[in-house]
Amino acid sequence: MSTSTTAPRLRLLDGTRFIAALGILLYHYTARYPSQIEDFGWFSHVATYGALLVYSFFIISGFVILMTTWGRDLPSYIASRVGRLYPAYWAAVLIAGFIVLVLRPSFPGEPWRDIGWEDWALNFTMLQQAFEAKNLDGVYWTLYVELKFYLLIGIFLLIGITRERVLAFALLWPLLGAWAKSSDSALLVELLMPNQAPLFAFGMVLYLVHRERGFRVDTALALGMNVAFIAYRSAEAFTPFMDRTDEITPHRGLVTVVILATAFAMWAFSCTRLQYVRWGWLTTAGALTYPLYLVHERLGWYVIELLRDHGWAAWPAVGGAVVVVAIATVALYRWVDKPFSGHFRRVIERQLRREVAPRSKGA
Repeated sequence: MSTSTTAPRLRLLDGTRFIAALGILLYHYTARYPSQIEDFGWFSHVATYGALLVYSFFIISGFVILMTTWGRDLPSYIASRVGRLYPAYWAAVLIAGFIVLVLRPSFPGEPWRDIGWEDWALNFTMLQQAFEAKNLDGVYWTLYVELKFYLLIGIFLLIGITRERVLAFALLWPLLGAWAKSSDSALLVELLMPNQAPLFAFGMVLYLVHRERGFRVDTALALGMNVAFIAYRSAEAFTPFMDRTDEITPHRGLVTVVILATAFAMWAFSCTRLQYVRWGWLTTAGALTYPLYLVHERLGWYVIELLRDHGWAAWPAVGGAVVVVAIATVALYRWVDKPFSGHFRRVIERQLRREVAPRSKGA
């Protein structure tokens, strides 16, 4: 069996990320709070499952981060992750901070009334949850999860990434996460992320399948085990999460089906002939996903509230919010993400290499 170390651009994965962001947007605008459910009726019962699409980001990250890290050194890896995440995030924190702390709208539920300037300042680090500070925007919790995954991969990179080690890691990580949860060790749970570990691990093994152009016995077993872990977490963690945040009680079986269908789609888009789809607009959509994800919640809710106060009906108000958020997304990508991410990455990588070089000579 031939092994390919170079991969084509997986455009359908780009499109999947964008579709997932749109599903999360609809969930936030139509199904997150009781007042929205009163406005949108049956649609809220459908849109509530859009909350589950956030888990597709973790599967894609497991795949993409392993793919882009393989063969890199640590300075290049750190610079690429910092450059990718922070410029657009900082701009989004400024926007959310202005809305929440200056405009002070009365969002549904109003939990952010307790957010202060000190929370806003700490949000710039993306580490606010580690200090038990409040997220300025609800979606930031996923970025903290991603950061912890990046830390684990950084440690993995220092040890050395090989096929056998990836398989061992993808099998042991979910098991250790489950053990940490049963041991009631808050530190281990924080680091090992038992709820998200099978999703990241599934994506990592999926990259091996993609890289090797097909299944082997060990990769098939590793994928199967992580599918079982994901199915278990669907009932044990993902469904209760939706119960806590919604007035709608989700169907446990349907939650499992949605998440497993997402995992199946990731396999189809990366390991079958669908990986060769070359629709360029999908890559553009993928590039807009991160800015859209960052700005849609607070900005969208503010626009909806403003329009409803001026007599707009529910659906037109959502449409107005989508238009404003789309403009903000393109602006954030065009004037922040695109020009600054690459520059920031290069500056950080040069600095890291300057720090490493003298130590290497001294050694």
